[in-house]
Amino acid sequence: MTMAIILFVANILLILVSIVGIVLLMGILYRGYILLGLLIAEKKNTRNQAVKD
Repeated sequence: MTMAIILFVANILLILVSIVGIVLLMGILYRGYILLGLLIAEKKNTRNQAVKD
């Protein structure tokens, strides 16, 4: 009986840790795409500035 309760609690903790990991991974990917977009925009901006000068 107690082993079943321990396994149940461990299973719930594993699910929660998995959810937190997925959320963190999504946040890292989202931030990476934002930084990549800013980098691309900055390259285009500097290229346009060089053409104007």
